Amino acid sequence: MAVALGAGNKPSERSGPFGVTPDFFWHSLWDTRLSSTVNNSSRIALFSAFFIGVALFYAPLAYGCTRPEMLPGLYALLIAAMVIGTFSFVKDQRWPVVPRTVRVCSAALLAQGWFLTWNPTFPSLVAANQWTVDVGMDKVWSLSFHSMVATTLLLGSFALLCDLLGHANTRRFILLSAAVSGTLVSVVGVVLKIVGEPLMQYVWRPPDIDWNDFAFYRYHGNAGAFLNLAWPLILVFTRRAYTPTFGYARKIVWTLASAACASALFLNASKAALVIGLLILPWPFLTRLLRMKRKAFIILAAVFLLLVVGGVVLSSLLAKEAAFQRLTNASEVSASFDGRIAAYQQYVNTVPEVGAFGIGPGLFQAAFPYQFSVTRNVGAAVRDYAHEDYLQTVLEWGWLGTIWWTVLVAGGLYRAIWTYQQRDRFPSKTERHLVLAGILGVCGTLAQALLDFPLQVVSVRLFFLVLLALCWVSPRLLSASPEEAKRIHYRLPIPAYLFKTSSREP
Repeated sequence: MAVALGAGNKPSERSGPFGVTPDFFWHSLWDTRLSSTVNNSSRIALFSAFFIGVALFYAPLAYGCTRPEMLPGLYALLIAAMVIGTFSFVKDQRWPVVPRTVRVCSAALLAQGWFLTWNPTFPSLVAANQWTVDVGMDKVWSLSFHSMVATTLLLGSFALLCDLLGHANTRRFILLSAAVSGTLVSVVGVVLKIVGEPLMQYVWRPPDIDWNDFAFYRYHGNAGAFLNLAWPLILVFTRRAYTPTFGYARKIVWTLASAACASALFLNASKAALVIGLLILPWPFLTRLLRMKRKAFIILAAVFLLLVVGGVVLSSLLAKEAAFQRLTNASEVSASFDGRIAAYQQYVNTVPEVGAFGIGPGLFQAAFPYQFSVTRNVGAAVRDYAHEDYLQTVLEWGWLGTIWWTVLVAGGLYRAIWTYQQRDRFPSKTERHLVLAGILGVCGTLAQALLDFPLQVVSVRLFFLVLLALCWVSPRLLSASPEEAKRIHYRLPIPAYLFKTSSREP
């Protein structure tokens, strides 16, 4: 009697004893079923993903890569990932799978940015408008050059991520690395906040200790933006850990990770990050919440409110300058709001003067020097940014560059939202939840960019581009048809050669 086997049950040459393949160990770590339209990446590509994963740990731990001396280490990791990735494409005799819109937007941005670096228009704008700035050409070139080096390497890594995240093995490794890195930074930040100066002096020099710092980030807004990029991934892994097939160990680990990141959001001093984090929280659990009975939902809502109140009280007692303390300080909120509005008005008035190409990448601090800024009451560590990424993008890149950036981000979000709505075509609920995590992380960062400058920080931008790349490649996670998705989802991965055909002579 012959046994009919579905696709995927064919024995692999890499199978080990009892038909166990390396994929089996990935499945034991993460509940992901492979779509028949997604091919496994080569071993060389796994090394490329490894360097990306190391970069995801290095970037936030190296003071958020906000210090110039920390950038070469990150650049070396990204270059290594791109070189090895290119070698894997050559070996496999294929082009990287990168959406055409991503290629066009990235090429246009790099062409415009490098053209303005070597042919700056900033001095002529200063002369024409009689701006009160004193900056030499060497300074202008240096600011634009370093800004474009970071942009080039990040966009190159973004293109590589669009290929790597389309493969199951590398996707699991990269996203798991991002979640674990976020958990590690959360734990470090919580410990530093609770212990205080006795431990902070080993991270920051005593004269530089500031209660607005969190973990290795000098500015609480940057730390909050980073947390809200890792937060959706951690919530998704926690949500998937509570499926019946997983044991208690995984539930405990991811629950503790979620608790650490939630505590970090409360103890961090960023008001916007806390509000955004609380808005993100229900979405990975929305399906179960909608299926709950009314009485159970009311009880859960009451428990949630009690936990929020408890978090507010504990954060106020355990740390100075916690988010809720600053959020309820009327004078501080008023001063912050008034300073931002006055600064934004100054930037808006300048927008018509910068034209199609802008003042040039990285030149905001030269156009709006600290001593003339209406937000000069803020610390020197954040004086180089507009505290409004959209306005800063328009000023530095002009309306033409802003269009390219907008298409790059909005196009990824559109594809991810469309993909997320194809519920029946996902081979695994985990994959669908990961797409949701990408949407939430990108939207949370875009929301905070209205009041801060998360996209000007290299480490935050790297995590943002990881989730944006996931949004762009999300259609590759779908099965060819709803029927195929159901067949893959419910099929047992039984190796073919465990079945023996038998025949008897009459």
